[in-house]
Amino acid sequence: MITKKEFKSKCSFHVYGNRKVKLNAIYFDWKFTKNAIGFKYMVKAATDNCTKTELFNILYDWVVKKIEPVWYVNYRYAETDSQRFKVKLTESF
Repeated sequence: MITKKEFKSKCSFHVYGNRKVKLNAIYFDWKFTKNAIGFKYMVKAATDNCTKTELFNILYDWVVKKIEPVWYVNYRYAETDSQRFKVKLTESF
């Protein structure tokens, strides 16, 4: 089992939004090969609903412990390497 410290070192943390609405997003499992470029997992939530630490714990529980994220967290999973996704520089609302 991967430790939280090692897991965190493989995450990419981002904040999107403006003064009114901000979102925390965390991406995990980057891969760059001939057939795959991007992340496999992503969780995202409004900062009003979830702190960065809480969101990290939700991602860790989802990936490592197989616990599905709570309803107010948006999440995405690439089932195959060809479906991996890249980080968006800006987020639209």
